[in-house]
Amino acid sequence: MPSPRRRVLVVDDEPQVAAMLNDVLTTLGYAVRVAGTGRDGISLVPEFRPDVVLLDLGLPDLPGDLVLECLRASDPHIPVVMVTANTDPALARYTLARGAFDYVEKRFVVRRLAHVLEAALARRG
Repeated sequence: MPSPRRRVLVVDDEPQVAAMLNDVLTTLGYAVRVAGTGRDGISLVPEFRPDVVLLDLGLPDLPGDLVLECLRASDPHIPVVMVTANTDPALARYTLARGAFDYVEKRFVVRRLAHVLEAALARRG
């Protein structure tokens, strides 16, 4: 079980997905903040100082890859896990090449999500 001080920033414009992630991550012991847009997610980073970011690829205001780029520029050590409904392996390779730590599909398997988060946190230290 992760330490309660481990912070996860969820950036997703779908309220149901964001709420589900908030509930699951809180149950797993994480401190969670949710942003509904890329701009809000970027602006929360200095205040919340997340240990890991779950970032939706398809945001209404900014493309997820641009948000990823901004997050990596502000703190290159924050692991960013892309969240996508798209199952195209080329898209996954693209986001990984742009600096994402990993990606998960929106049809979440809680065990996979928990594993990816723990791996990202272990990498961050």
